[in-house]
Amino acid sequence: MKKTLIALTLATLPVAAFADVTLYGQIKAGVEVSKIKTGSGVNKDKSKTATEIADFGSRIGFKGHEHIGSGLNAIWQIENKVSVAGGGELAGRESFIGLEGGFGKIRAGKLATQLDDMDQVDPWEYNSSALGLGVFTRTGKKVTSIKYDTPVFGGFSANVQYTPRDNANPADKYDHKQPAKDAYYAGLNYENSGFFAQYGVGVQKNAYNLIDAQGNPGKGKTGHVHRIGGGYDANNLFVAVGAQYDKGFTNLDTYERAFTGEDKPDRPLTSDEAGGLEIKEVAVTGAYRFGNVTPRVSYAHGWDVKELSQSKKPSIKDSKYDQVIVGADYDFSKRTTALVSAGWLRAGKGDTKYQSTAGLVGLRHKF
Repeated sequence: MKKTLIALTLATLPVAAFADVTLYGQIKAGVEVSKIKTGSGVNKDKSKTATEIADFGSRIGFKGHEHIGSGLNAIWQIENKVSVAGGGELAGRESFIGLEGGFGKIRAGKLATQLDDMDQVDPWEYNSSALGLGVFTRTGKKVTSIKYDTPVFGGFSANVQYTPRDNANPADKYDHKQPAKDAYYAGLNYENSGFFAQYGVGVQKNAYNLIDAQGNPGKGKTGHVHRIGGGYDANNLFVAVGAQYDKGFTNLDTYERAFTGEDKPDRPLTSDEAGGLEIKEVAVTGAYRFGNVTPRVSYAHGWDVKELSQSKKPSIKDSKYDQVIVGADYDFSKRTTALVSAGWLRAGKGDTKYQSTAGLVGLRHKF
């Protein structure tokens, strides 16, 4: 009898220890086909058609909370990047520890900025930049930071967030020989009866440098980005719009990689690549649910950009972009969905033209 009681006690220990832990995630992947064309005339070039098994951002996470008295909860989350095509990153997504109560919540860790949370206009699952609004949403990040979120008051909520200089540039944390790159973020949200509206801002010190006549980097300048968004999500109808003004928050290298999807080069950026840009762009998405099927369409447009690092801030001629995506989801159940979409993305004109077309069929399962 005593042995039976001991066995039962030991068997229930793990359940008690992990009673407040939630396992969750998404597995989403499919077959993606894409093709790229560049330039025009004698400088025209086009790629072969690429067909690949692609992961669309699968993740698995653990989160939990503990009541610690006085109306407070300790909250935590570890969310990991995974890929059905192989690879992943432990705590590569939003991961934090913090406190939550009547005052709101305060967290420290790798946290989504307000700009990253303003992703309603980009509901697509994709790997190719032509199949989602990744160019428009490139300013959204998950950064090592501390963040405070207010409670919701009458549908309104707000947040502020700060990344210290030594998290923004850890290679310089013991020397401080390089200019500080502290970053600040803030946001305001409103939601009521299906309608929603958001504003997000990001500010980074010394985001880019002015370039002198000899091409040498000079004084560092602060970069900032502002985005507004809004829409309606109820009664089977979904509409989302967004507009973004980016002044030096994005450099030339980051902007180009948003189109090509290439990894950041394993080398210091040249002064041209690190130069700040002024970018104005808009995006809109609409969808309507018919039973288990939800057709969807998106459009994005960016105007010609300006080079902020040059003293005269010249416009880069024919640097505007346009993008169209169409597709549909089919829900097999509340957790499993079939995906199909096709996209077209074009930037530049003439010799500077970059055009990508792509399509996919895939499957998403949430747990």
